Amino acid sequence: MNGVRVLICDDHWIVREAIRSRVEEIPGFEVVGEVDNGADVIAAVREHRPDLLMVDVEMPGANGIQAMRGVLERWPETRVLVFTAHEERDLMRLAKREGASGFLVKSASRDEIRRACEALVEGRTWHPENLGDLAADDQLQRFQSLSDREREILSLLASGMRAQGVAAELFIQPATVYTHVRNVVSKLGVDTRTQAVAIATRYSFLDPQPK
Repeated sequence: MNGVRVLICDDHWIVREAIRSRVEEIPGFEVVGEVDNGADVIAAVREHRPDLLMVDVEMPGANGIQAMRGVLERWPETRVLVFTAHEERDLMRLAKREGASGFLVKSASRDEIRRACEALVEGRTWHPENLGDLAADDQLQRFQSLSDREREILSLLASGMRAQGVAAELFIQPATVYTHVRNVVSKLGVDTRTQAVAIATRYSFLDPQPK
């Protein structure tokens, strides 16, 4: 990753300084501006055109969600990382519906901030590990995009079958199985089929649903 432009929005200068120092430690990331109130976010994004907007939920002028909404209406390609002092799940769900791609608490470690920033600019999402229900909501949406055949193949892989066995079970070619697996991996936003199986198993997406 090279040349990732970041705009930080928070009304406390000490928080902005702390986040700036952590972001600028990430290779290829550059903080191009700071904003201390929600009312100035649109103008700052227009001026700096950041790839990543890091915005506090609670700010004077306009809250972070309002500011984020205005930005995404004008520049929908902007990735938005919302951070807050508290784990307000309802606010985070609202921000997610409005287009936020990730969430962090302000007490996040350097490593977590780095991983969150890198995830967003790579097109993935990010949630704190202890906000599992938000992560599950996001993964469920991805899982629901799978075709019936893709779910069937993922379920067989989760049962312990290898690709050759799946092909024999479904009377299709192994190459077809591999194509479906690549599609599943892409749709779930993971790197390997092992990760795809782990996510589907973790959130019980492959369990029979009550009728």
